[in-house]
Amino acid sequence: MLLKPRRLKPGMTVGVIAPASGVKDETQVDAAVAGLEEFGLRVRLGRSVRKRRGFVSATPAERLADLHAAFADKTVDAVMCLRGGYGTMHLLDAIDYDLVRRNPKIFTGFSDITALHLAFLRKCRLVTFNGPMASTTFSKHPPSAFSVASFLRTVSEPVPAGSVWQGHADRKFRIVRPGRAEGPLTGGNLTLVAATVGTPYEIETRGRIVFLEEVDEKPYRVDRYLTQLLLAGKLRDAAAVVFGRNVADSESAENERRRLGDRPPRRAMPPPRRVPRDFEQIIDEVIAERLAPLGIPVMIGLPFGHIEDYATLPMGCRASVDAARGDLVVEEAAVR
Repeated sequence: MLLKPRRLKPGMTVGVIAPASGVKDETQVDAAVAGLEEFGLRVRLGRSVRKRRGFVSATPAERLADLHAAFADKTVDAVMCLRGGYGTMHLLDAIDYDLVRRNPKIFTGFSDITALHLAFLRKCRLVTFNGPMASTTFSKHPPSAFSVASFLRTVSEPVPAGSVWQGHADRKFRIVRPGRAEGPLTGGNLTLVAATVGTPYEIETRGRIVFLEEVDEKPYRVDRYLTQLLLAGKLRDAAAVVFGRNVADSESAENERRRLGDRPPRRAMPPPRRVPRDFEQIIDEVIAERLAPLGIPVMIGLPFGHIEDYATLPMGCRASVDAARGDLVVEEAAVR
């Protein structure tokens, strides 16, 4: 049984915490607060949210205290991470999962926050949200209308959010292997998904739709992460695997098409042609080489990940995939 949080309504309070990295400029925190307030939400900042300690925001103890305080505070209705970066894995063994289970709340973030999503799903069966963060979304004025609409559609009403493409202006995707599938959603940032393998928080993939995203990674590193997951027995039992838009790779693919004189397609995107240099592959080729033999639907280029306009994905909720249409549809309400 999934544990679903209460829906988010105007006037409710969002607790902002920084369980991973901090921001370089404190004005981003103030801008994020103002942005959230513009949507009729109240904001309560964690005590260490303005701190910066090397590549993380604060000590593990301080970050853990903020996370616990946000879930324990009865006046806080939702918990939003300030940003990703690095550091959430420091907290996993020390989290009071009984506290989280007793106080189910909307919890949202992406990138390094993946480790917390996987841990909450595994230990608490809590539906959490691979979605917007305070500094990456709401500190921008105006924020991405698509990102905000997708988030609010997912957390504001106890109805299925539907297709991840709703309201998106650029429906481009690439099919690695066609097919249809259904199953609960799980996944996140590829580096973090791979890093948790072998721990009590590792991803469960059997019969699930696995969504993965990455940014600024070399193709051989993506190959390494996928190979690690395959060797660990993951992905082989998944219902489908869908990838978001990798910024670096999509830019290189677009540049290659221009060099070769190809026009960008309006809908389904064919695999980008290989750059004719020895010992090089692009990420699309790596994904196809590693995952096409699984015999399950696989597609690339959906609107989530480290991009401006990204869809909110509720962890644990049922979804369906139609790789021929490039669609991922959330079929189950994520809140109550």
